[in-house]
Amino acid sequence: MSGEKYAPPPGPPPGYAARNPAAAQGQTGPHVSWGGQGRGSEIGSNNPFHSTHMNASQGQPQSNYDAPPEYEAPPGPPPGHHSDEKRPLPNDDYAPPPGPPPQHQAVSEPEPPPYDPWMAIPDNALLPPPPSIHEERSPASNASWDDAARARDWCQRNPLWQPRRQNQQTLSRIASGDVHLTMPPNTKNIQITQSGVGRTRVRSSPKCTDTILLSDVPMYPATTGRPRTVYFEIHVLSMGGHGSSRNEEADASIAIGFCAPPYPSWRQPGWHRASLGVHGDDGRRFVEDSFGGQDFVGAFRKHDTVGIGMAFSPPSYVGGKNNVDVFFTRNGKRESGWNLHEERDKEQDGGNVFGLEGDHDLLGAVGCFGGVEFEVLCRRQDWMFQPPL
Repeated sequence: MSGEKYAPPPGPPPGYAARNPAAAQGQTGPHVSWGGQGRGSEIGSNNPFHSTHMNASQGQPQSNYDAPPEYEAPPGPPPGHHSDEKRPLPNDDYAPPPGPPPQHQAVSEPEPPPYDPWMAIPDNALLPPPPSIHEERSPASNASWDDAARARDWCQRNPLWQPRRQNQQTLSRIASGDVHLTMPPNTKNIQITQSGVGRTRVRSSPKCTDTILLSDVPMYPATTGRPRTVYFEIHVLSMGGHGSSRNEEADASIAIGFCAPPYPSWRQPGWHRASLGVHGDDGRRFVEDSFGGQDFVGAFRKHDTVGIGMAFSPPSYVGGKNNVDVFFTRNGKRESGWNLHEERDKEQDGGNVFGLEGDHDLLGAVGCFGGVEFEVLCRRQDWMFQPPL
């Protein structure tokens, strides 16, 4: 072929650094193949994909192995590099002061609305009870079975309220005894007036049917989370034409106790759930008992000052219920009492103390029927008996 006239000289091109050190020193060594067979395969510069390709424009040959770099890069990212990970700043040793920054206006919780013990009482609860088919009057209450059944149904439809956070003004009133009784809306045959700080005067007519009056704020606010004693007194000014024997039917009566709201407005304290009471017509005590109650003290008389209290103390073991002692006083002396969790007859109907154990707000409760007059005393300075609080 005509091209063979101008064949390149044998051997590697000038400046080629052989892999064999002996070849580099001009010694004879093994022949280096350029990647193919035949005469043309020895021209490595004509193969652009060969690993030993040399770029003629650089003016320097390339070797088949890489020499280690003379200068290694410093560890870590280059200056100015920002990674996703937060890097501590030099002044992180100085933590910011606690609390909001200056001029920051913290968002305060809104104050709870004023307490209303009657806000859950439906309108139909204030309607007069339906007439009884039979005359089922009780010497203790003049209440019918229809009234009791209607109240039990009402309690099932109106569950107990959860403890409610009280504002500071209400807590101050409770601590100072600035508490008053309130009556159900649209109540007839009862007159109620505030006769002083923590004093409420009540007068009812002989036509007054069973009605419960409740304190305008809880006497025991469960959200305070501390054991305490709650107590108040009533001074009996008159109580109908009460007979001389408890076997005689009373035409009027007063009952004193506590209850967790809501409570049926036409029932006495102690007759239904989460309530207890001592009734003045026969001196019996009731704890969720719509029947005869239990013998306890003597009947209330004109000019008596009677009081009722509940003393809460921590449970005897972890996870237990509060210890609760209920006590009754007359004319400045403790007359009787009982432990709220005392054993009772399993066959006894009612008597459940749920709602009275310190987990719910408790209201002072005074029941009445017939023509009575009395004054409720909620301030310690006005009490004849001084319990440890």
